[in-house]
Amino acid sequence: MTGLFARLRPPYRLRSVYERLLGTEVEVQVVAGTRAQAEAAENAALDELERLTAVLNRFDPSSEFSRWLASPGERVRLSPELLAVLERAEHWQQVTGGAFHPGADALGALWQAAAARGEAPDPAALARQVAELRAPLWTRHGDGSATVHARFPLGLNAFAKGFIVDRMAETAFAAPGVRAVLVNAGGDLRTLGGDGLSVAVADPFTARDDAPPLTTVWVQNGALATSGGARRGHRVGKKWHSHLLDPRTGQPVEAVPGVTVTAPDCAMADALATALSVLAPADGLRLADETPGCAALLVTRDGAQLQSTNWR
Repeated sequence: MTGLFARLRPPYRLRSVYERLLGTEVEVQVVAGTRAQAEAAENAALDELERLTAVLNRFDPSSEFSRWLASPGERVRLSPELLAVLERAEHWQQVTGGAFHPGADALGALWQAAAARGEAPDPAALARQVAELRAPLWTRHGDGSATVHARFPLGLNAFAKGFIVDRMAETAFAAPGVRAVLVNAGGDLRTLGGDGLSVAVADPFTARDDAPPLTTVWVQNGALATSGGARRGHRVGKKWHSHLLDPRTGQPVEAVPGVTVTAPDCAMADALATALSVLAPADGLRLADETPGCAALLVTRDGAQLQSTNWR
């Protein structure tokens, strides 16, 4: 009878919120057979969060990524996790034609300095930085080591966050007795198991938390990420510029201030959301259609909502 009662017992649902992932609020939900199983799965996910943050957090000078960046020109043996992130970043930089670029932070530094001065960045300085972005940022070697070549800021930022969200969700879902998992880091989320959930797509033109959503999208056994530049940016003189920059030109992007992407995993969704904010709308929708399991909703500067073929 014990086995029968265990099958009839309703699942235990755990939900916790933390502020500990690269400065972002993190929500963890676990559905498991018992409370002990749910708590064990959550603890395993949080352990993975702590472990990977120590590897990938660019804002922590003691992280593996930061220490590697501080040794340009040196061949350094890296962890499998950092190598995996670098390999995937290379892939998305190539697939997007440079619209996704780990070196875009260097351009951001130029625009921040320009905003502080109240004048546009020096065109020659922008052109030099864009030219440097076209050179290889690093080289991965076959023995598990890598050499960083760039001598300017590199950032994996949202892509690293998506990678960590994926590992947290996968680790929790693999724990005994777990039936469903959701990890949500500042709106970038991954769900495994269960019946899925409906996610509201925020209006990129308003900062109000109580504003009605543009629409909703169903996410099941997959991920969602957003990107947008309508509310964040720099004021240079009298003109407001998005914080999102086109790595191919060094200029702020303007055509697509809001992007929402669904994808099989969160790292993929983050990379695509960034790239689709930079690419022309038609090119972005084409890329979403060509990427298996992905869909996108673009909100253009004039408020039009453009959907890829598989957007639901």
